Amino acid sequence: MKDLFKKKPMGALGLILLALFVLVAIFADVLAPYPMVNGNMTVDVIHKLEPGSAEHLLGTDSLGRDVLSYLIYGARTSVILGICCTILSTLISIVIGVTSASIGGKFDLILQRFVDGWQCIPGMLILIILMNIMGNGLVQLILAMAIPAGIGGSRMIRSSAISVKDAGYVKMSGILGGNVWWKMLKHIIPNIMPVILMGLAGSLGGVIMMEASMNFLGYGVDPGTPSWGYMITNQGRSNMYVAPWLALYPGILISIMVFASAMFGDAVRDLMDPRLKGGIGSYNSKKIAKIAARMGKKQTV
Repeated sequence: MKDLFKKKPMGALGLILLALFVLVAIFADVLAPYPMVNGNMTVDVIHKLEPGSAEHLLGTDSLGRDVLSYLIYGARTSVILGICCTILSTLISIVIGVTSASIGGKFDLILQRFVDGWQCIPGMLILIILMNIMGNGLVQLILAMAIPAGIGGSRMIRSSAISVKDAGYVKMSGILGGNVWWKMLKHIIPNIMPVILMGLAGSLGGVIMMEASMNFLGYGVDPGTPSWGYMITNQGRSNMYVAPWLALYPGILISIMVFASAMFGDAVRDLMDPRLKGGIGSYNSKKIAKIAARMGKKQTV
């Protein structure tokens, strides 16, 4: 954590922004000027599509609901969706990738051919088919987005697990009586944890963008659930010229969240990947150059 704030300020900024979004989602009932009643926000059609004022800081939507309150409650949907999707997809990738690399043989061959066939199908087509089968809703959207992402991301986990599986200490564990599951849990998964964390941190932005895309196509959350993507595609698109803030404000928040997750993911990758810890262009290249200059001076003397 200290290296993140010291060597990767943009990554630290991304972490702070993500933490703020999480806090807003947790304390939405306290922060929202107009709280939800019985799961629904207060509707006031008399004051619909009004610009920002003292009563409604960011204006109102087509149903007279306070935009600021809607955005605060929408953060809860986006944060829950992003965290649940990334964790579930990562777990699926670990199960498929690690078991495939550890067991090997015909099991690995058959499983990887299934992954190859799955990746040949366009991802958006898979999402639309799954959402048509399961219906709209937050839980359905999480499952529909996490399953394809987990199957596709298993390739990276598998390649890292194969390199660890062939290491000498893992083979020695097998000679001493350790079975496949022991090697997976005690040796392979702990040693590929940097790769897992890099994928976990870097996939959050893609989940938020995909949620907005699914809402645009009409396969997102329920209409009664506050969501940034739904606000853009439903009210923002139809009232773009009358009330442009309905698309502007949630678009800015989605952009900030995607930017924060991308910066944090890149920082985690740079700090945890050993291939990026040295050489020209790395974050400690100046320190390496100073050490090389000192060594050169000693040799000349």
